[in-house]
Formats: sequence, C-alpha cells, structure tokens
Amino acid sequence: MEAFYFSSPVWLQNLMVSAVGYRLYRKRYTGIYHQLRELVRVSREWNSEQREAYQAEQLHYLIRYCRLSIPYYQKLFAEYGLSDQDFTQVSDLAKLPILEKQTVRERGDEFRAPNGKPFMVQYTSGSTGTPLALHVDERTYKLAMALLVDHEEYHGVPFGARRATFAGRMIQKPEKLSPPFARLNRAENQRLYSSYHLNDQTFEHYRKDLDRFQPLELIGYPSAISDLATYYESSGTKPGFQPKAVITNSETLLDWQRSRIELVFQCPVFDYYGTAEYVLFAGQDDRGIYQINPIIGITELENEADAEGAGEIIATTLTNTSMPLLRYQVGDHGVLATNDQSSNVAISGLDSIIGRLDDYVVTPDGRRLGRMDHIFKGLEGIREAQIVQDGANHCTLKIVPQNSSTRVGEQLIESNFLSRTGREMAVSIEYVGAIPRGKNGKFKGVISLLDGPNGY
Repeated sequence: MEAFYFSSPVWLQNLMVSAVGYRLYRKRYTGIYHQLRELVRVSREWNSEQREAYQAEQLHYLIRYCRLSIPYYQKLFAEYGLSDQDFTQVSDLAKLPILEKQTVRERGDEFRAPNGKPFMVQYTSGSTGTPLALHVDERTYKLAMALLVDHEEYHGVPFGARRATFAGRMIQKPEKLSPPFARLNRAENQRLYSSYHLNDQTFEHYRKDLDRFQPLELIGYPSAISDLATYYESSGTKPGFQPKAVITNSETLLDWQRSRIELVFQCPVFDYYGTAEYVLFAGQDDRGIYQINPIIGITELENEADAEGAGEIIATTLTNTSMPLLRYQVGDHGVLATNDQSSNVAISGLDSIIGRLDDYVVTPDGRRLGRMDHIFKGLEGIREAQIVQDGANHCTLKIVPQNSSTRVGEQLIESNFLSRTGREMAVSIEYVGAIPRGKNGKFKGVISLLDGPNGY
C-alpha cells in the first residue's frame, strides 16, 4: 500500500488520505464517544472532593477486575496479601509497587485477560526508546480522542475547524522536493504537512499553501512548528492567516520555541501531554498549567527531590481493561503546580513536564528532522536505540538488542531511517550493551555531534 501511495498522483493520494481519515473518524468519534465527550466537559467543573470520589470508585472497580481477570495482578495481589476491599480510596494505591516499563515489555501477555480482544494496539518506542505494544479498549481510545477535542475547544478551536498538522507523517518521499508538501484529510478538515521537506527552498510553497488553506489551528510537534516560524522570520514574511491557537504535543515544548511561535503566528501556544499507554492526559490552561484529567487515570509524583523540584510521573489507568497498568512508571518527570489542591497521592496540575530533549538530525539539504524515534516503532528485538549524527551526511544507529541471540531487522531499520532523511544520508548500525543515561535517568533519542547547538 505504501509503494502504491508513493507511486500515485497527488489527487489520488489525497483521496487515499481522506479514505483513511473517514475510517479513523468512524473509529474515533462515534458511539460511546459522545457520552465520553460530555463527561470530559463536566469533569472540568469538579472540585477536589468530586475528583477524588470519582477516582476512588473507578479504582475499586478496576482493582476488582484485575484481581479476577489479569494474570499479573492475580499473582501480585496474592504475593502482597491484597484484595479489592483494600482499595477504597485513592491513597490506597500506595499499597502497590511501582510498575516499570521493563516489566511490561518482558511480561506483556500477563497484563491482558486470557482470550481478550483489544479495540486497537498502540506501538510506541516510549520516552526511553524501549519499544512497547499496548492493547487498548474502545472506551479508553475514544476517551483519549474526547480529551484532545476538549482541549482544542476549550482554547477556541471548534471540532471540525480547519487544522494544519505538522507531525511525523510521511507525505511523500524525502527526495521528492517538488510541491505540494501537504495532503488533505477531508474527514477532519485537516491538511497534513510534511515535516521532512521544509527548508529554505521549499518554504515559499508551504507559505502559499497555508495562506490558501487558512487554518484556524496549527497542531503538531513543537520542533516542526518552531521551524516553520523560523522560516517566516528569516524570509521577512508573515502568515496570511490568523490561527486561534497553536496546539503542540509529543515533544517537550521549549521556552524559545513557544516565544518564536507566538511571535510569528500572533496567538497563544497550548501544549498537551499524553501517553501512548493512555494512562494520562494533561492540557495547558490559560496560565500554562498542565491540568490533569481525572477520568482517564490517577497521576502521582514520586521522589520529588531533584534540582528542579521535579518528580517521576507515575500513572494508573482507570479505564483500560484490555491492558490495565497500575502505578506505571511513565518515564518523564513533572513539577507540581504551586496551587495544586489535590490529595497527597493523586495530583491535579503540573507547572511543567520534563520529557526527552532530542537534538535534530540535519540532512545535507538543510532539513532539520525531530522525533526520529518512529523508525524503531513496532519492531521486535530492540531493547533501546539511539541515533547519533556524527557527520554532515552520516548517522550511527546505536542499538541495544533484546539479548545476544536476538535478530534485528537491520534492512527495515535502515529503510525506515532513509525514508525520512533521503538517500543522501548514509547510516550505520552499531550494537552496544547499553546507552548512557543523563542525570534524569533518560537518554536522548537523537544526539548531534555537528558544530553548533543542536543544528539550529
């Protein structure tokens, strides 16, 4: 299908993108979605007592389900001498140990009910580059969709408004530098822009295309939208459209990125933080505080003792019966909001979320590519991976295999990488025993050894 898409004319590619869009629309926004959307809207008005009462009730139900249906928790509860009657309030979560990603990766089948069928399977490399396959039920998936729509509408972007998306989608082959660099998803009134083709020579085509489309919202990776803003500044041009808001996600939004985006597009930026495991959703409010939604899960901060006052984010699903994760170690850190009024276990707001700060991969033709972890998603046999750009046209992919006997699909990895950078970039694979961590316990998914800070 991918080969057919890339060999098709643009008009047919647009039809294919819209066809997929309509299929996803039916999957995301029908049936129980409407009830969940209303519940999300109502939950914005809950006080701390209402939040905790709802979460305590849902937690009790989920614990009971885990005790009856999930092999991992059946063993865990027996080992700790716990029953569902031991969980009647949110603070009872502390009776359980923290669940590490490594455990889920190694024993994933034990977190699923025997003979259970998920609504969908989410593949992710995770914040530490560790691949995971997460099973998700219908309620959880559609709740995540409702939470994003609520975040957008809360900031003035109605559902179905014209949306320009700058994310990791491969719109056309990277070596094809002829316009257009966007495709239309009619199902959601969404124009998908390539983040892999933007450079000095192509920017004018992006600018004219955006002016014709007149999006009310820009949404996507902060690195990609910040790059777009940089080209407006360097070319001395201004957008010929006025967005209501810029919504960012998937990367840590840096202060300099926010300032640049808001200056160029003359509208506020509202970041949101969600996890591929569907255990947490937090969207920035008008003050910049990440408001944690109480329906999808319970969020805790552990070991709040580092120099920035940040603690490790621990999250518990309240909805996902296909693969329930209790006290799950997300892999990122957060700083508690100064006016947080929640209990001493569950929290309701974060001042900031400290995720992975990657460098860019800079291609020979001047494109800066962020969020390159896509090339490892869904691949088996890889424990961790990191991209090191050690030359203007060369990168080394450092891979920690699952074990010494694991076979890794090198050709597929190289193909995934070159499909984003283009064939002018050479790539080598190096197997290593471990990838060094930074002070926060994580490593960068991309490291640039080129002259200049991060290639920008």
